[in-house]
Amino acid sequence: MTGIEAAAARVAAGASVPVAKRLYLWWRPKSDWASIAGLADGLAAAVDQAEQQVQQELRAGPGAFMPVRFTTAAHQQRDGINSAEVNEIATYFDLLDQPRRLVVLGEPGAGKTVAATYLVRGLIQCRSELVAVTRRAAEPVPVRVNTAGWDGGQEFSAWLATRLELDYDLPGKVAAKMVKAGIILPVLDGLDEMDDDTTNGERARALLDRLNEREWALRPVVVLCRTSHFHHLTQAGDDNGLHGAATVDLDPLATDQPADYLARYQCRIGAKHPAWDRITAHLREHTDTSMAVTLRNPWMLGLTSTTLHRTPHTAAALLDCRTPDSVRTELFAAQVPAALAGTEDIEQFRDYTPDNVEKWLHTLAQHLKHRRDTDRNGTGIRLDEIWEIAGATRTRLLHILAVALMSGLATGLVFGLRFGPVLGLNLGLVGAIGFGVMFGVIVWLSKPPGASRIAWKVPTRTRWPTGLIFGIIAGFMFGIMTGTGAGLVAGLGVGLGVALVFGLTLGLSASRTDQLAMGTNARWLIRHDLRAAAFGGAMYGLGYGLAFGASDRLIGLQIGLLSGFLTALMFGPASGRFFASTLLFKITADFPSRPATFLNWARERGLLRVNATAYQFRHQTYQQWLLHRPDTANPG
Repeated sequence: MTGIEAAAARVAAGASVPVAKRLYLWWRPKSDWASIAGLADGLAAAVDQAEQQVQQELRAGPGAFMPVRFTTAAHQQRDGINSAEVNEIATYFDLLDQPRRLVVLGEPGAGKTVAATYLVRGLIQCRSELVAVTRRAAEPVPVRVNTAGWDGGQEFSAWLATRLELDYDLPGKVAAKMVKAGIILPVLDGLDEMDDDTTNGERARALLDRLNEREWALRPVVVLCRTSHFHHLTQAGDDNGLHGAATVDLDPLATDQPADYLARYQCRIGAKHPAWDRITAHLREHTDTSMAVTLRNPWMLGLTSTTLHRTPHTAAALLDCRTPDSVRTELFAAQVPAALAGTEDIEQFRDYTPDNVEKWLHTLAQHLKHRRDTDRNGTGIRLDEIWEIAGATRTRLLHILAVALMSGLATGLVFGLRFGPVLGLNLGLVGAIGFGVMFGVIVWLSKPPGASRIAWKVPTRTRWPTGLIFGIIAGFMFGIMTGTGAGLVAGLGVGLGVALVFGLTLGLSASRTDQLAMGTNARWLIRHDLRAAAFGGAMYGLGYGLAFGASDRLIGLQIGLLSGFLTALMFGPASGRFFASTLLFKITADFPSRPATFLNWARERGLLRVNATAYQFRHQTYQQWLLHRPDTANPG
């Protein structure tokens, strides 16, 4: 083997180390009970943070949400709560007899998701107040999970563990162990969203049957569903739906509450437009009109306040509506114009026209429907999953071609400067083909990559001992391999360089458990992945540069730059695929070429919300309206 071939082989071996590290962490996650107990506390904190964010997105935080009440079914509790506001639902749940099973019913937009957030956050607060570790470990962590992705046939515990793995980045084996041990209290939202016209409620009924049989029959669980849909499910099963469960119904707002809420909202934001007074006066004087009845729904009332704030001229069309459906259609149709109000003169949003925004939202709604139809989570999408909208196959191919091209150019440039253009061109072609094939195989055979992250300090554990151990092992192995062919000095240099690089990289890499404890902003997933890729590339480049530079500074610089660049490509598959999709979006125009900016804008303008690190529509009814929107709306 020539010196050039040996150098190329060592560079390729170094670039494969990140892949080996990822495989090992996936294969051997920590799953002892002490680690799981600590992880449960971290999960509780992450869930609480996510639910707090949902409340903020829905303007449903303490003191801001309209006073929605729930009523319990008759004769369910002795000396218990019969009726209360949703912010007391955790107290009600805590008073239930073991095993504490609950069904929350309501009409579309009645506030079921808001009730779920108050239930989850209230139970987490009670859990956190338990000082004794043993008592806290015995109290399950409530986790709100949307059931739309369950296919009706998968084993429920396995599906729940998968959702924990995907939604909260828990290692799969650890998530399965937590579910089996009863550490998770599932709060199942969206039971009415599981089926389409072809399945006629079969999936939702199958889920209830799973919860009534075998291991789940005597375990705590919460189910949220539309009232009419749940009654259909009970008739299909000839039972009460969820065996041993208490039932609460979310009440419509009282006749005077919509006008009072709008008046308070108007006062809080200081709005002066007469449209507010026209709407509130109509609601007070005509309590039985289509608009008055429709706005007793919290979701519709919230849309009205947003619409009046940004596009007050819509008030005239609302007052002319004659049916509840026309009121809803008018409010839905006004959401994009209301969101665009005030952004006309901002250069960043110059292509955010009503037609473009509606097309982009329709594309997003279609993709979420496709995810649901393929038995995946169809309620939300993370920034590192956006590439799927551009087409999974063509995005993968473009990503592989881009990596092959960049690796070939880098290899050809480095070796061409050292050994001449002819050899540089040949090695560039070899590098492009070899590295492209290797990367392509990894991309095609592995599951879609999630965003990586590095961090100096995390609250869950000390990573440096692990980094030190793996650094020593990797340094010893690479030192032996190099020393046998190139001598003791070269082996020692390479060994020390690899030990330093591997130790620092592993010591600063935030695992899925670490990211769970730290919390991650939905906007920063790709940014974190880019930083992790740049850091990994810099560390490997530095290590190899120092190792090879001991005898020849120039070749050390060249090998360091090449190995660092190739390693960065391996470390950042999520960001690489993301940027490949943005290029495709720029060509097709089916989605904005700056997805992160658009999704965050839509969240800030109330079209989308964030659940953990996933973007989702504010409400399922709006997503369905986008999918089936008529060409022309007739609000009259």
